[in-house]
Amino acid sequence: MRILYVCTYYHRAMIFRDSMNYLEDRGHSVLAFNAVAKGAKIDDKYRSIMDEKVIHRECFNKYDRFLFRWKQRKIEKAIEASVSLKDFDLIHCHTLFNGGWTTYRLHQKYGVPYVVSVRNTDLNVFLRIPTFKSIAKKIVDRAAGVLFLSEAYREKFLQICYSESERESVLKKCDVIPNGLEPFWLENIGTVREKVHEPLALLCVGKIDKNKNMGTVIRVTEQLNEKGPAAHLTVIGQVVDDSVKAMLDGSRLVTVVPYLTKEELIRYYRDADIFIMPSFSESFGRVYAEAMTQGMPVIYTRGQGFDGTFRDGSVGYSVKADDADEIERAVRSIAANYREISESCIDNCRIFNWKDISERLERLYLRSIAG
Repeated sequence: MRILYVCTYYHRAMIFRDSMNYLEDRGHSVLAFNAVAKGAKIDDKYRSIMDEKVIHRECFNKYDRFLFRWKQRKIEKAIEASVSLKDFDLIHCHTLFNGGWTTYRLHQKYGVPYVVSVRNTDLNVFLRIPTFKSIAKKIVDRAAGVLFLSEAYREKFLQICYSESERESVLKKCDVIPNGLEPFWLENIGTVREKVHEPLALLCVGKIDKNKNMGTVIRVTEQLNEKGPAAHLTVIGQVVDDSVKAMLDGSRLVTVVPYLTKEELIRYYRDADIFIMPSFSESFGRVYAEAMTQGMPVIYTRGQGFDGTFRDGSVGYSVKADDADEIERAVRSIAANYREISESCIDNCRIFNWKDISERLERLYLRSIAG
């Protein structure tokens, strides 16, 4: 197969390149078109993937985000000027709206079948605006395949956009396939944990902004200390919001560690007891899966990206993001069944193997072309 990836943040994530590499190992040809705003910066850690396998184009300006169809038209023209669409068997657009409408129009013009992924911003930003519901249905109804990262997001999307009577036909083209992990994590799987430390070591990893809900996590840590057992929270990553930084710096129960390489980060995963990140919204959250590879139970948000990947209580618990009492109960439940849940994390983390995921993507793509 000759596959065109349409992305808008290829330059800020490894998942697209990982997917491309494994699909190429299976004999397919994949080219990524990365449509970005003028002046978009590329971090040094991603420069190695900005090579001949990606066409990086500054297609629009920051104000175009307020003019949806105008912005999509600019991306469309940039793609047409850069590649011959008839050279591809399939297009995979990695967001429903930010490129999805472009892909829909390219399909109308050139007849190339397409798969579209539905992600966090699609559900939690665009589909909060009523006019985008009809746009979503047009894109999905013409798509050959629709990809979700979790069961929770598939159910949420169907509830928003389709009536009960409409869902059966849409479900036939839907598939749930999670993101994979960098091979490093599955090559360095940790051991099963026997019990939690004293004090209890809580850990959160990621780009820390208001969405990561640190206020609630701090409140949970305070509640644990008030009632016992003692607990401490370590937060690893770049803190990009000043108010969140002030809140973290102001708590004696929190230690903030700047961005770490994966070789440095794995030591923190192995030393902590519970990974806790009840984000308000999350596309998938590979950090949950990273934590699992080290036998660390996870706490994640109900109805968001990671939820539904495993049975609740298997590798951790889903929680209501702003309910500190429920999150505290989840922490206590994990501590009470620690070895069992830790062992389940080790047993289940291998589903995030890109080799297996690329096989599932291949089946989706072949089915989409045939359909």
